[in-house]
Amino acid sequence: MAWRWYKRLRLLGGINANLSKRGTGWSWGFGFFRLGVSATGKKWFSFGIPGTGLRYVKYFSAKTKVRRKNSS
Repeated sequence: MAWRWYKRLRLLGGINANLSKRGTGWSWGFGFFRLGVSATGKKWFSFGIPGTGLRYVKYFSAKTKVRRKNSS
């Protein structure tokens, strides 16, 4: 387990700015669900159980472009 430092700034309409030593990430959500982009550009989805501190986070994998050589 690693320690992480961050500061969450709650803005209008369920939007949060999440400040960390790597930069600023953004998230939006309501109730149990939240979508976001980390300071490093990773996109994620999470849902949690209120009052328990338990939250599941799923990071979406970045699709890489396949380069093809011209065979002509």
